[in-house]
Amino acid sequence: MTTAASKLTMLRRSFAVASALAALAVTTGSFAAAPGDAAPSVTVRYDDLNLATTAGVDTLYRRISVAAREVCPDVHSRDLAIVAASQRCRADAVAQAVQAVNNPRLAVVHAARTSRG
Repeated sequence: MTTAASKLTMLRRSFAVASALAALAVTTGSFAAAPGDAAPSVTVRYDDLNLATTAGVDTLYRRISVAAREVCPDVHSRDLAIVAASQRCRADAVAQAVQAVNNPRLAVVHAARTSRG
């Protein structure tokens, strides 16, 4: 049974992840929105997941990664600086969203995936 308080907590957590991704989209150097344009944001819901399980954490990490690809542009360029900035945008978006969720199991999954290179 889900109480109103737990629904509100999940809504706040979903908003925190979306805010982290939106904030990154605004601050990412060459990919920032033009003045007056709304920065892209994506809400990542995870109220349906059990973050105490490996499956739940893996699913949330995939959702965050997909959201980062939606917020940060997919750049096909010969300019390596532009490609690197796009990759950095995605990596930063995922890191900020993982931090916003504040779940130790998710942090371990993120650390394992980013240490691979």
